[in-house]
Amino acid sequence: MSESTEEKVEEKEEENTEALKEVILVAEDSPPNRAILVHLLKKLEFNVIDCEDGEIAWTKTQELLKDGIKPIAILSDIMMPKMDGISFLKEIRGNEELKDTPFVLVTAMNDKEHVLEAKQLGVDGYIVKPVSFQGVLNKLKEIFPDRKFPNLAA
Repeated sequence: MSESTEEKVEEKEEENTEALKEVILVAEDSPPNRAILVHLLKKLEFNVIDCEDGEIAWTKTQELLKDGIKPIAILSDIMMPKMDGISFLKEIRGNEELKDTPFVLVTAMNDKEHVLEAKQLGVDGYIVKPVSFQGVLNKLKEIFPDRKFPNLAA
């Protein structure tokens, strides 16, 4: 292999590694809502890993850490089977490597009890269902104020 080819391979590997650092994890049990979130995040040029409940999301998060990948943010529904969003948030906040990861709850609920508990656990915000492009974009702009987002029409 020529030196320039080796350099190109190394550059490509660096790009792939860099791209994997831009992972947002989505935990949502509703397939249509999950698909919308994934679609919107991909339009905003994020890599997305989607999971159908909090338990799968927590397992996947631990697997990512073992591979040296830390999600830059987590979007999670509150009400899910197996492990709900509040329990998932507790796991994230209780993990030394993940405790500062931005965590946004996606909810249709106006449940003061869940909102208070989430605030006490350090939730970074909420996206209210029905999920919209503008709602997701606005929340991400709050979480990542220095990031430049692509100028897209919804």
